[in-house]
Amino acid sequence: MPVDVARLGPQESADRLTRLVWLAAIVLIVFGVKLLFIRQFGSAVPYWDQWDAEADLIYKPYLNSSLSLENLFQSHNEHRIFISRILTLILFEIDGGWDPILQMAVNAGLHVIAIVILVLALRPIIRPDQFGLLVLFSTLLFALPIGWENLLAGFQSQFYFLLMFSLLALKGFAGAPAFSLVWWGSALCAVAAYFSMASGALTAAAAVALVGAQFVLRHRTGRKELVGIVVLVAMTAVMLAFIRIVPQHDVIKAHSFSEFARAFLALLSFPRVSPILGLWVNLPAAVYVCAVLLRRPGLGSPHWYVLGFIIWLLAQSLSLAYGRAAFATSPRYLDLIVVGLPINFAILLLASNWMVHRRARAVTMLAMVGWLCIVFSGLIWNTVVLSLPAVLGKGQLGREQQQHVLAYLQTGKLAELQGKAEQAVPYPVPERLAELLSDPTIRQALPDAIRPADIDDRARLDRTLMKGRLRGTTNWLKLQMLNNAEILAGGGVALGFAAGWIGLMRRRGSIGDVVTPRPPRTSEFDRLGRTG
Repeated sequence: MPVDVARLGPQESADRLTRLVWLAAIVLIVFGVKLLFIRQFGSAVPYWDQWDAEADLIYKPYLNSSLSLENLFQSHNEHRIFISRILTLILFEIDGGWDPILQMAVNAGLHVIAIVILVLALRPIIRPDQFGLLVLFSTLLFALPIGWENLLAGFQSQFYFLLMFSLLALKGFAGAPAFSLVWWGSALCAVAAYFSMASGALTAAAAVALVGAQFVLRHRTGRKELVGIVVLVAMTAVMLAFIRIVPQHDVIKAHSFSEFARAFLALLSFPRVSPILGLWVNLPAAVYVCAVLLRRPGLGSPHWYVLGFIIWLLAQSLSLAYGRAAFATSPRYLDLIVVGLPINFAILLLASNWMVHRRARAVTMLAMVGWLCIVFSGLIWNTVVLSLPAVLGKGQLGREQQQHVLAYLQTGKLAELQGKAEQAVPYPVPERLAELLSDPTIRQALPDAIRPADIDDRARLDRTLMKGRLRGTTNWLKLQMLNNAEILAGGGVALGFAAGWIGLMRRRGSIGDVVTPRPPRTSEFDRLGRTG
């Protein structure tokens, strides 16, 4: 009898309790660590793209009551970051002004939500007692400042929105019949992914590949399903057609197959200690894809969803290898690529459940240990040699940028912004930054840390819908989270120990007097809905 059917009530309750405690642990630890980095190294001075994309395009017309849908849908380089612009306006309203630190904190929360969605999506393919191992691995991974460029910039919410909407879209497409309510919700998420970043168009493309494979394998049949595939193809084509071509970015694209191949392999092998060892990082996923297609699990199987997200990750890697070959492994893009590591780890846990013979189990365990050695040695090297020094440098640059911007605002002299060290001024063109800082409306919107003393807050707040009613509460919550970041992370660690203790007691039969039965090793795909 399948384990899921035979589960007892007390055991199911204990599973749910343990799972909730593990989830609370990863949320508190990762969110707390991110807030700690923001508190120590974040800068309240807007940086680079924020001056044009937020100050000039959003806040100025908003305060002048001239903001239009055209502003919100206008392309930003290749992207149409509509979702991020809506979030920008919401935060401006509830805070009563422009606060990059608040933006960073909210972005950290968005990333944690995406991580929880990913972990929950992987849960069905492993045993309940392995969930803690998956959470532990994911916590160690995402607590590292791998994507520090996104972590310490208020403008980067689009990366997290892309990840969230893509996860949700593929979850629905993996099992929902064409044109059902869930299917339409997935289509809406795919559109939202596109309006997060240009590569969101590849979410619908991944769905085409996934649903197409199901159609070929006869899990989907009939004219309705075929029309659904055609609609997804049309969606993908329209999204790709509306991606703006930026001539200035030609220099960072791949200009030869060798450039493309180097960038692609670098992405697939992250975090590599060496290119040869790095190739093992995604080997579990490659084997898994072949196994799923050969085993042909039923339409309701979570294996289809995992397969779909592997396709999505491959598409993102191909896109980055071509469009950003010059710096494909830049930290801002790694927040997307690194989610492949928990997927590969979950697949290794799944493989350990398939093995029946003792020798096969031993080989699988050795493979998992070897994989973890490669991954964690690479992560440690990247963190110590690359990420942490860059984070320290970012914090120092933030202080210099604030000093130079304040000097210009106090004196009005362009020389205060010119002739500085690289990135010591928070915009690549000092003359343009001076123009923006001199604009009366933008001066009203400037963050508290650099707003001139002669600016009347009331004049700005009166131009907003909420008139600053939530400003005090928002600032209080932000400060409480930042000042108590280590307490949040510490509480998460305590919950992690509690979840581990609960799991240990359950295995000994001390909680609910129920011992967790081991599922049969040979029927993993059957348990998850394999067809005959």
